[in-house]
Amino acid sequence: MRRETQNVLLLLVGGAMVKISVDGSFLRYVKPSLHPYLVASGIFIVGLAVVAIVRDVRRGGPAHDDHAHSSRPYWMLLLPAALILFVAPPALDVSSVSDRVVAAGPVQRTAFPPLPDGEAPEVPLLDVVQRAARDSTGSLDDREITVTGIRVANPDGSVDLARILIICCAADARSIRIHLDRDVEGEWLRVRGTVGKSSPETGNIPTMAVTGVEQIDEPENTYAY
Repeated sequence: MRRETQNVLLLLVGGAMVKISVDGSFLRYVKPSLHPYLVASGIFIVGLAVVAIVRDVRRGGPAHDDHAHSSRPYWMLLLPAALILFVAPPALDVSSVSDRVVAAGPVQRTAFPPLPDGEAPEVPLLDVVQRAARDSTGSLDDREITVTGIRVANPDGSVDLARILIICCAADARSIRIHLDRDVEGEWLRVRGTVGKSSPETGNIPTMAVTGVEQIDEPENTYAY
């Protein structure tokens, strides 16, 4: 790879990392806790590129290898970085990870802390799924809660409420979901109801008895963590 290609590649990759860190679109790729590392890495890579470019300029241009091969294949590496820099891809949707649903076999039950006070408190979807499968205190029993997610229609005609779970980055994205006991209209929804225990036979996916539905705008960050 020619040095010009190396320098431009470093500059584009580092610039893309800094750009998505500043405008917040990094949340489409990694979890929020990785933001400081992403910023530091982007600045470091841009710094390397600038140092290399300045050094080559002072030397009167990059040194070339008489036996250097065509750099054309390496320029293809610039495309992903350029796309992120100039055209940010959208966040993942549930259909893109539909074959990777968070489900588990037998799980060890443990005591969860009580649910928040108040009528039908808002509970994260992942917390609901975990409580239904593992909570030994039965904190969900006969308790109305509110959950937020996107409506997903299944091939068998049933309907789920789902979010995309990010463990570390978009590459390990999984779908978390609960079944709804009746069909609902809309895309992004805030659903109120009661949730019973789940079991390994159902893939530890609980069912909510729906008592109320509110259509909402798509949240700025669609992922769960």
